[in-house]
Amino acid sequence: MKHGVYGRKLGRNKDERKRLFRDIARALITHGRLHTTLAKAKSVQGMVEKLITKTKRATNGSLLEVKKTLSDVTVTKLLVDMAKTRFAGRNSGYTRIVKLGARRGDASEMVYLEFVDAAPEKPQTKATKVTKTTKDGNAVQEAEVVVEKPVKAKKTVKAAKSTK
Repeated sequence: MKHGVYGRKLGRNKDERKRLFRDIARALITHGRLHTTLAKAKSVQGMVEKLITKTKRATNGSLLEVKKTLSDVTVTKLLVDMAKTRFAGRNSGYTRIVKLGARRGDASEMVYLEFVDAAPEKPQTKATKVTKTTKDGNAVQEAEVVVEKPVKAKKTVKAAKSTK
């Protein structure tokens, strides 16, 4: 009987499952979105949400647990930065599963596992050339100055075609 048994085996032993979950969690944290099967996404989703909650707590013990689970310092630092900025106003529900349909080969359900909030966009910088002249007006110096102005994306307007 299978009463009270929790979790999915996913055709792997315990060590392989832990390694798979760690790798999926790392990929989700670094890329923000992951294309995987429904069973793997449901298995990892709770683990990632708990990691984010532990990171938001920011005690020494909780951060050590996160480092131990992810076993990568750069991903842990990235998660700490995300917890301070991106997930500061949210208490739970950091990830979502978006169903995509069945995979062609074996008909397993494919999904996107992604964070709920979109990643904040970094302002693009624009380099401009500045020319300076002396009081005599003879000597000209050119210097390239980086000005931090957000570059607006061009809007694409689709023209409606009339079919008569």
